[in-house]
Amino acid sequence: AGSETFRGGLAILPRLGLPSSFWAPLMSAPLKTVKIILPYAITMAAVGSIESLLTLQLLDGIVDDGKRGSTRKEVVGQGIGNLAAGLTGGIGGCALIGQSIINAQSGGGISRLSGMSMATFLAL
Repeated sequence: AGSETFRGGLAILPRLGLPSSFWAPLMSAPLKTVKIILPYAITMAAVGSIESLLTLQLLDGIVDDGKRGSTRKEVVGQGIGNLAAGLTGGIGGCALIGQSIINAQSGGGISRLSGMSMATFLAL
């Protein structure tokens, strides 16, 4: 287990990246299909963003800590999360109003630990 183990250097690590067949379905989709899907995708993204921003505004009123949530961070974070979910076979989502209110009323709005633990439990 000496120097022979690391002789290959970084070349022995697995390659990270998307397989070459990843883009095949998109490239084989005719333009007509994309034109059909695009308006629905934009509508769903807009509804999810509006719901998240309304939830953020509601929670700003419930949690009286003198700070306001960043709408830009909320929308960008949601977009990145939904993109990552789609690329990994998951289902995208938006702010969960019920869980957010329960979290805020039980004192979870004080630290980020409550949000991280909720995400962990959802992942399990």
